[in-house]
Amino acid sequence: MRTLIKGGQLISHSYEGKYDILISNGRIEKIAKSISSDGKYTEIDVSNCLVFPGFIDMHTHLREPGYEYRETLNTGLKAALHGGVTTLACMPNTLPPIDNKANVSFLLGKSKRLDLADLLVIGAITKGREGKELANMGEMKMAGAIAFSDDGSPVTNSHVMRRAMEYAKVLGLPIISHCETLELSDGGHMREGWFSTYFGIHPIPDVAESIMVGRDIELSYLTGEHLHVAHVSTKRSVSLIRQAKRDGIPITCEVTFNHLLFTDEALSDYDTNKKVNPPLPTRKDQEALYEALEDGTIDILVTDHAPYAPHEKEVEFQRSPFGISGLDLFTNMLFEVHRRLGIEMKKLVEAATFIPARLYHLEDRGDIKEGDLADLVIFDPEQTWKCLPETLYSKGKNTPFVGKEIKGKVITTLEEGKIVYDAEKG
Repeated sequence: MRTLIKGGQLISHSYEGKYDILISNGRIEKIAKSISSDGKYTEIDVSNCLVFPGFIDMHTHLREPGYEYRETLNTGLKAALHGGVTTLACMPNTLPPIDNKANVSFLLGKSKRLDLADLLVIGAITKGREGKELANMGEMKMAGAIAFSDDGSPVTNSHVMRRAMEYAKVLGLPIISHCETLELSDGGHMREGWFSTYFGIHPIPDVAESIMVGRDIELSYLTGEHLHVAHVSTKRSVSLIRQAKRDGIPITCEVTFNHLLFTDEALSDYDTNKKVNPPLPTRKDQEALYEALEDGTIDILVTDHAPYAPHEKEVEFQRSPFGISGLDLFTNMLFEVHRRLGIEMKKLVEAATFIPARLYHLEDRGDIKEGDLADLVIFDPEQTWKCLPETLYSKGKNTPFVGKEIKGKVITTLEEGKIVYDAEKG
């Protein structure tokens, strides 16, 4: 079957402007200013809409196995498609952790049967994510793992982290580091600064992140391993990463939409749906994140999707777990970053498609060009919708946007040319 996407405004690495897209056998066959259907193709008119490559979210928590009351693969992957994400990677902090080939195979097998968004699996660095003994990275790679991380539990032992980097380098896969100095962050609930004092909330200093960033940069220098720093949130971390890149150290990093859209001041309402780790930045830190995204120091955009059950978040601020749900709103948050900050839309799109695809060797995706997989997102920037618990596909309703009118709407998501989300059908 051949499908013609007609009249959309393409924004991708290879194309920007009004083009038609002809899809055949799950791939993009032809891109041109005008392609005539002559009744031979199934035609989708997307006039007045933006057309993006399917978004790639390299940092999510899908909770399965062990925490299915928060999220399942089924609900998480459906939320991804609702948000325009066609490829996503899940972190290993499940119960049991994803620290062996059997658990990697379980997730990949189940996601294949569900036939929704394309799932990638990140294996744990250490057994049980305890930071003591290396997990069997080689077997996990053979089972399909694409990177290693103990996300949520920093590897505090420098010797263990060195050995992990050495093994990962041999395997040709990156180490994704959750940079947090636990001795400094323990007992904290928001970023240390004027507002933490004013709100009376025990704080976490910015150096709790940057101290560990500095250590891991040095270990990357020592081993030559590709280090990817997760959810960068401070000016000091940005400065260290920028210099490391100048020095030729193989380092990349990511920023979440949460840290681009909210600051510590936003916690004036003590909304637990804005409690996240690393904490929301100060205004000065956030401005450094903007600059780093503009100049390429920050490589990719992610959600760090962290769904929780309502009863876990409907508590006092200090008792609430860290985490914000984000997959349902991926395209909307990207659009909001563009609207608020004025960062070029193409640059933001590349940070959520082309660049992660190249960093993680995801062939034939992350772009709109002839021969690539037809993973596409059709987005109407003028339509609005109400973000309500019932309009979110994720089990996690813990987003700061809940109850708000959202401008811009994902109309259709296609994966390999097949419509996998249709706003009209729900």
